[in-house]
Amino acid sequence: MRVTLRQIEGFLAAADALSFSRAAQKLHVTQSAFSQLIREMETALDVRLFDRTTRKVVLTDAGHSLMLKMRSGLMAIEEACMDAQAISRLEKGHASVGALPSLASGYMTQAIGDLRRQHPGVSVSLHEAQNPDLLEMVLQRKVEFSVCAQVPAPRDLVFEALFTEELVVVVPVDHPLAGKARQPWKKLARVPLVLMTHHSSTRRTIAEALLENGLSDSPAYEVASLQTALSMVRVGMGAAIMPLTALLEMNLDGLTTCRLSSPVPLRRIAICRRRDRVVSAAALALSQLIQLRVSQSVRPGISSPPGKVFTSKTA
Repeated sequence: MRVTLRQIEGFLAAADALSFSRAAQKLHVTQSAFSQLIREMETALDVRLFDRTTRKVVLTDAGHSLMLKMRSGLMAIEEACMDAQAISRLEKGHASVGALPSLASGYMTQAIGDLRRQHPGVSVSLHEAQNPDLLEMVLQRKVEFSVCAQVPAPRDLVFEALFTEELVVVVPVDHPLAGKARQPWKKLARVPLVLMTHHSSTRRTIAEALLENGLSDSPAYEVASLQTALSMVRVGMGAAIMPLTALLEMNLDGLTTCRLSSPVPLRRIAICRRRDRVVSAAALALSQLIQLRVSQSVRPGISSPPGKVFTSKTA
């Protein structure tokens, strides 16, 4: 059984008008061509749809049942098309994205707020996780993209650079390291360090820099929370090494930062997505707003590359 959209259109026109001549006029075809169209549909279905006389056209019981269901089906198709257009125009839609905890409360939430103000019908699910988990979420298609640290990753993933930032030392305001623009790494030799666990995207960078400068990668304290690290530093338990963006939304009362001399520890932040995935209109708009927020933010130790935003083929 194979019925064409043109046959359905003709059948519904005839069912409405109960006249082949008026239905033919509506489809801009001759009456003989229209009659042939209906005969072909009846042959394809092996069902008589109309009782025809020289004076009138009447739907058969089967034709009446078919008309009701086809009209319902066409309404569903029209609604689906309108939904697709609304999603493309950002009148509605949804994006599921991931972000590092150190970024979720800054650029991410700012960009999500921008998106909600510009497109109130669009919703966003934000998933906070550590870098390995974020990459896996992208691979498993659980999120459309993640804002994370750019690291060696499977070929199925691509990165669009957002910015590069320094890792800085956080100490109490009365600490000997406070007050200077930059400090050599050797100054950390006798300072108890409070570092994030090995699941953190920055820990490997910090470990490499410590070892390169002849320092131990065995900190005095390992924590999983940025807030915990700052609290420990505030009460004099040591110094922490953190990304600048992680500090933007934090309470730094009683604390200060100092930058480290060469080799300057850097963290590269990027938008990560699957190579073979075309993002939705909502995700594309959000990624552009994130890049806009980053480009408008001018802070020492944070540099924004001219990287291009990935595009969507949503029409």
